[in-house]
Amino acid sequence: MEVALTAALLIIVGIVFAVAFVATSTPEATTSSSIDPQSYATEVAAVLIGASVSEGEALIEANQCGVCHVSWAGRVAPSFVGVADRAVTRRPPLTAAQYLYESIISPGAYLVEGYANAMPANFADRLTQAEIGRIIAYLLSTPGGIIGGDVRHSSS
Repeated sequence: MEVALTAALLIIVGIVFAVAFVATSTPEATTSSSIDPQSYATEVAAVLIGASVSEGEALIEANQCGVCHVSWAGRVAPSFVGVADRAVTRRPPLTAAQYLYESIISPGAYLVEGYANAMPANFADRLTQAEIGRIIAYLLSTPGGIIGGDVRHSSS
C-alpha cells in the first residue's frame, strides 16, 4: 500500500511540475517559415567547441527536460528517443545541431506537427551558450539520440 501511495504521489508531483513549468513559461507565438542557416552556423559551431556530453546529460537532468521529452513524450513534446536522426531532417537546410539550437533558444520558430508551443521560451536566458552546446552535444552523441526512453546512455 505504501509503495502504491508513494508512486501515486510521485506521479502527481511530476504532473504538477510539468503543468507549472509550462504555465510559467512565455512561449513565442510566431512560427518562422524563412530560414537562414548562416545565422546559426557561427553560433552553433562556437557552442559545440569542447562541449562535454556528460555535462550535457547533467544539464538535461537538472533542467528536467525529460519530464516532457521522455516521461510525457508524445503527449507534451517530441521524444528524445531518436532525436539525432530526426533533427537532421526536421528543418532543412538547418543541420541537426542548428535545428536543436533553434529549438532551445527559439522554440516557437518551428513546431513539430501535432504539438503545441509548450516549450519554455526562456532557455536562452536561463542557460549559457556553453550549456546549450553541452545539451546539443549530448542529444547528438549517440546514433538515434537518447536510448531506451531514458535520459541516460545505455553505458551509464
